[in-house]
Amino acid sequence: MTRPIMQKLVLRAFMVLVLATAAVGAGFAQESGDPPPQKKPERKVDLYLSGHAMAFLPRDKDLTVGGVGIQGTDIRGTFGAGMKFEAYPWFTNKILGGEVEAFGLGGSVRAPRVMSGAGTTQAQGSLIAVNTMYNFILRYRGETLQPYVGVGAGSSMGFLYDTSIQGGGTALSGSSGSLAFAYQFLGGLKTFLTKRLFLFGEYKYFVTKYSWAADGAGDSKVKLDLQTHLISGGVGWSF
Repeated sequence: MTRPIMQKLVLRAFMVLVLATAAVGAGFAQESGDPPPQKKPERKVDLYLSGHAMAFLPRDKDLTVGGVGIQGTDIRGTFGAGMKFEAYPWFTNKILGGEVEAFGLGGSVRAPRVMSGAGTTQAQGSLIAVNTMYNFILRYRGETLQPYVGVGAGSSMGFLYDTSIQGGGTALSGSSGSLAFAYQFLGGLKTFLTKRLFLFGEYKYFVTKYSWAADGAGDSKVKLDLQTHLISGGVGWSF
C-alpha cells in the first residue's frame, strides 16, 4: 500500500473518531444536564385571613316602644373589631369569591325623659351587637392594589344591658338579647406590602332590626331598627 493511500485512510479514521466522540458527548450532556425549569403551578384557590378594627355611625330615631317612636333617640357607636376569612376559587378566575366574617360592635341608646298625655317616654341602655355575615365579593386581581365590592347577609345578636326604656305602659329594664336577620353592602381596598402581607380599608352599610320582649299589655315589644355606616381598617395574610 502506498504512502498517500495510507495517509488518506488514517485521516478518514481520525475524522470518524472525532465525529463519534462529539456525538457521544452531546448525548451524555443531554442526559446528565439539569432539566429545564418548570413553572410553579398556580394555586387553585386564593385564601386570605385578616383582622380589623372599626368605628360606626348609626342613624338616630330608630327606637320604638309598643309601636310608638321614642322622640329624641340618640344611638351612638363607640368601637368594634372582627375577623374574616376569604376564598377565591379558580373556576371564577379568582375574581368572584366568598367571605365569612364575625365582628362585634359597642354602643349606647339614649332618649330624654318626656312626659305627655300618652305617658312618659325615656330610654337609656348600652348595646353590644355580635354579627356573623356571609358575603359575596367581586374584586380586581392587582398585584399591589385590589379594590373590591360585595354584598352579604347573616345574623346579628343585639344585647341591651343597664337598660331603662319606657314608653307609656310598656317598659324594658335590666338585660335582654335579640337575634335578628342582618344584611350589608361593602367596598374596600387591599394594599399588598409583600406577596403575602396586606393592609386594607373598608366601608360597610349594615342593617338589622332587633326586637326585645318588654313588660306591658299584650305582646309588647321594644324594637330598634339599626342602620349604620361602618368604617374599618386592618391587616391580613394571603395563604
